[in-house]
Amino acid sequence: MYKQITLITLITILMTGCRSGPSALDQAATMVAQTVTAAPPTETSLPTFTPLPTDTPTPAPTSTPDVGATTTAQASDVMSELSILVGDTVPYQDGHLAWQQTEPIIIEMSGPQTEGNFREIDKNLKAGDFIFKSDVTWNASGIIICGTIFRSEEKINFGKQYQFYFYRISGLPAYFIDVHEFGDFRNTITDARFSDQLDVSNNATNKFVLIAQKEQFTVYLNGVRQGRFFDYSKQRQEGLFAFLAWQQSGDGSCEFENSWVWALQ
Repeated sequence: MYKQITLITLITILMTGCRSGPSALDQAATMVAQTVTAAPPTETSLPTFTPLPTDTPTPAPTSTPDVGATTTAQASDVMSELSILVGDTVPYQDGHLAWQQTEPIIIEMSGPQTEGNFREIDKNLKAGDFIFKSDVTWNASGIIICGTIFRSEEKINFGKQYQFYFYRISGLPAYFIDVHEFGDFRNTITDARFSDQLDVSNNATNKFVLIAQKEQFTVYLNGVRQGRFFDYSKQRQEGLFAFLAWQQSGDGSCEFENSWVWALQ
């Protein structure tokens, strides 16, 4: 699937050579008791008591969620994050919230894998220029990859697409932006980029922010800008999104939380 074997071999050679060690309202009804005195010699019948009609409780009105207000509040929260994450480096103010995650997505893996696992985000979500943020927690006994697919053709498992992902290779953290097609690696945009900003420990959570603007891609890891990269061939200008994961052997998992996509156009 990936260029893992070549990369793992290279890393192993490098490390070997360099190693140093009211609900219903309650109603009270009052019964009126009348005291009747003894009748005079000609007995008069007592009046018949007719109870007052009981009021029918009126149900409390059901409130209708204000979807527009909720969406506006969510967008406002994301904009507050953007001001911290990217500051003034990207003109995001004229964009809009295209998608926001509501519950965690976990991709679990077991055994040696020849291809990656992916989880499509939303078939209705397509974007070309965007800011994508996610908190990713990884866990595996060996080499593991967690990341995202973006600007993909309709069939995500075979379609042409970009992939952004980060590795944990023998304790060395690295990240890539590559192009894949027909389920295989096609070419790389970044080559291998090592970053000490990635926490390689098991159950560690790493936050990534990926910015796509035409042929330009910018990566942030745990709040630190890593670099800006270009694909002047502009192989994909718009498409679908998915989360992806891969591990070498044993059991592993990638958990994605607090994710959103902010469209820039």
